[in-house]
Amino acid sequence: MEYKEEESVSFSHIGREWHIYRADMESLWESMGNNQDAIQAFYEDERLPYWAELWSSGFGLATWLKQNEGSIAGNVCLDLGCGLGFTALCGTVCKAKVLACDYEKQALDLVRFNALKNAVLICEEYEDVWQSPVPVLCPLLLDWRVPCVEEKKFPFIWASDIAYERKFMPEILKFLDYALTADGVFWIAEPGRAIYRYFLEEVKNFPFTIKKVHAELTPKISEHILPAHVNIWEIKRK
Repeated sequence: MEYKEEESVSFSHIGREWHIYRADMESLWESMGNNQDAIQAFYEDERLPYWAELWSSGFGLATWLKQNEGSIAGNVCLDLGCGLGFTALCGTVCKAKVLACDYEKQALDLVRFNALKNAVLICEEYEDVWQSPVPVLCPLLLDWRVPCVEEKKFPFIWASDIAYERKFMPEILKFLDYALTADGVFWIAEPGRAIYRYFLEEVKNFPFTIKKVHAELTPKISEHILPAHVNIWEIKRK
């Protein structure tokens, strides 16, 4: 895929400059309309190209990761539904080794491109991440309903704006129960959407506690990425 400069956004956040390329949303919508498999995936799985945009919640999550740099540094962490890869890249800047996970191959291709543009080291082999002596980002194709990672392996998992549909919420929590270590932590960023009330309720059906740990008004980045009041929720095992 060719990435266009006019689709990119440059900004400063967590103490450094970023240059993040986005996908051409108009082209993606057009291709979906002409692709029977994509249409079928939409009806079966609400599979829309949310990954192609840089969302405000990611900036709140990036701030929180920077504030917790001392905790995540040196650990293998998992960015769930990484999209363009911004918060995964932020994790590596905070000295973590990060699995940038998405179930869209196109998203992971763009993650690789954004890592290159932002001078973040890429590791293509999942097994090598654990042995890396330095912070590194590893793109990983992952469907949280059918995990391809080891059980109880990750001390930190984070996500930004991934719960768009109520039916996905128990699936996300099942994945967390599967993937988090015994004392692991999950952070999810969201911009106060009403749908997240159901997420808070669904947590009660799992062996987790949840609390709000951070809130901020994110900056205006561009004409498309406007300020938003973003909340960070922390989930731990009981």
